[in-house]
Amino acid sequence: MRPQQVKSLVKQQLKKAIDGRPYPLLENWHPLTAGEKFHVFVAHTYSPNTFLGAGIDALKFSAVRKSDSEYERSFMGFGQRWGINLATGETNVFFESFLMPTLLKQDPRYFRNPGLPFSQRALYSISRVFITHADSGRQTFNASKILGGAASQAIADLYVPGERQGLHPILGRVTFNLIRDAGLNMVHEFWPDIHRGLMHRFSFIRSASSRLD
Repeated sequence: MRPQQVKSLVKQQLKKAIDGRPYPLLENWHPLTAGEKFHVFVAHTYSPNTFLGAGIDALKFSAVRKSDSEYERSFMGFGQRWGINLATGETNVFFESFLMPTLLKQDPRYFRNPGLPFSQRALYSISRVFITHADSGRQTFNASKILGGAASQAIADLYVPGERQGLHPILGRVTFNLIRDAGLNMVHEFWPDIHRGLMHRFSFIRSASSRLD
């Protein structure tokens, strides 16, 4: 894939991830069966978030490991790394969205909570990488995301070229992914409200402009 094609694809997935269907509201939470969790995994495999997350990881890798001889230089190296991260991301989704949530009886989904004040809402969205719903309904430590992310990164050590192997590098990559996901949670939490406000403003401007005409 040519650099321009990779750049265009990343931009498309960013737009889809931001403008896509809003995440469900917390008030509509209900537990999932194992089969329903599998459908969550399948949906996430072709979700814009998966493609976008791979792009963010590739940008991070390109900035930190510019001299890695396993990859081409410049944007070509970014494209190579993006493809590898996409494959790793699919493994990550399997562990975090299906296998671990099923074994640990936890919910892999993110739920928006627009009823909170802004600051509490921001903290809520960030905290969801560490807290989730158990199938029983109580809130619990999000072991599915932490352990699932660690397992997928450990497997990536077996086939991804240029990776530093061992527990410390794995913890570093898991930590970066948690920070990335916390940021994406904030985007999904607030973007529907921002988008609604922008559409209302544009509608008002068009209406005022048509009256002047």
